[in-house]
Amino acid sequence: MIGFILGGMLEDNFARSMQLYDGVAFITARPMTMILLALAVSLILLPSIRSKQAKIKANRVADGD
Repeated sequence: MIGFILGGMLEDNFARSMQLYDGVAFITARPMTMILLALAVSLILLPSIRSKQAKIKANRVADGD
């Protein structure tokens, strides 16, 4: 419900900010934005990396028996 109410406002403000800052160039212009982007990417990738490491570790234990 909140998405329907605030979705239009979010879309308008996002379009306005893209015009104001010439697209997504603001991401590389500010170090704090890059830090937050890197943090978000690492939090997205971390679970898949951990699961792959766990599978590798489980296979090594099974092969050692």
